[in-house]
Amino acid sequence: MKNVVKKTILFVLFILISGCAEVRPFVDARREAGQTEPVGQSRPDRIAVCYNAWWDDSSDVLKLAEAECAKQGKKAVPDGITYFNCRLVTPSTAFYKCR
Repeated sequence: MKNVVKKTILFVLFILISGCAEVRPFVDARREAGQTEPVGQSRPDRIAVCYNAWWDDSSDVLKLAEAECAKQGKKAVPDGITYFNCRLVTPSTAFYKCR
């Protein structure tokens, strides 16, 4: 019974924490107020898309990168993956070069 209570508490805590976070894939192009340079991982020539590898479809991640590169008239080319560089519920980062 104690295990069930602990698991329930952890589950509720996770839900509360993730309620404040974006759970869909997103381009990490954060900026400070009034600044033109990004503080996120994305740069104009290298797009960073944060996602969760467990439940996000890779085609959705690619579509986000393609949309960002299309703004420059370029195509998205995969350039690696890192882990635990984004938010708790979207820990994976896929990088794409715009060429």
